[in-house]
Amino acid sequence: MSNPIGISGATGWLGLETIDKLSSSISGDSLRLFSSNGRRLVSSNNAPLATQDFLLADPPQTLEGFINLAFLTREKVSTVGYSEYVSRNISLISQACKIIEISRPKWIVLVSSGAIFDRNTGKLETDCLKNPYGFCKRIEENLILDSANKVGANVVIGRLWGATGGLMPLNSAYAISDFIQSAHHHKQIAISSAGTVFRRYVDAGEFMQVLYEAAVRGETITINSGGPKIEIGTLADLVADQFSGIKIVRPVQDGLSDNYFPQDHEFEALAEKFGVKLTDIEQQVSRTVKGHISALLDQGHEGR
Repeated sequence: MSNPIGISGATGWLGLETIDKLSSSISGDSLRLFSSNGRRLVSSNNAPLATQDFLLADPPQTLEGFINLAFLTREKVSTVGYSEYVSRNISLISQACKIIEISRPKWIVLVSSGAIFDRNTGKLETDCLKNPYGFCKRIEENLILDSANKVGANVVIGRLWGATGGLMPLNSAYAISDFIQSAHHHKQIAISSAGTVFRRYVDAGEFMQVLYEAAVRGETITINSGGPKIEIGTLADLVADQFSGIKIVRPVQDGLSDNYFPQDHEFEALAEKFGVKLTDIEQQVSRTVKGHISALLDQGHEGR
């Protein structure tokens, strides 16, 4: 590979998963890593990896491919406020488009979200006030595709609905993370929904690997993340099985069913096509619990 691969959002969860997956076949010298949080990165052999500020960096002259992950996640709306949230994401999208049009990569990977769809109607989100994350992701998809068309790059868009993984951050906005932290701290998992809640989960690293494999083979595709379907109570049971003495509390299930998950199985077919073996939900939960426990123990040591 003569030209490097650029990765924005390199120090975030999906960025770390991507670097981990690529490290076996691509050296750190072949990556141009961009981030905005100043976190230090090291390779699998603990060698430091250089990271540039995404918004301040001059675009590389040429890139082989570009993996765009830089985006403020949904929960940041309440942290920074609506206007700042939208403004910062538009800046990130604009910088990504600038890099594409100057560096002219052969291929592009963009991680989007199932949140671009209105949960009530199933149609593309049109209300930025109600769903700024999903609306901004929809804008990002369109603008990245426009820039890709200008330079003739193929684009793989992966819409992530539900993910797990050993590098998953401690974030109670995610059900599995909330369950793990509650089990660890309180020996109890509380499920708030009185109705059945179904989700599909994929290992984040495997998700990124499939997108990468599709991109380097010249695919142009928009695909949902897929993964095994599971009811949230069963997910709580699987988390509880990784601990001892965990009590699960849930209201009587007499509410409406919540089916916020992709209905197709194109992701699984693509993974099989590229020889990417997907882990089952039990393995996903076990891997996520181990990663969380390690992070919680580190967090405990730092607090002393």
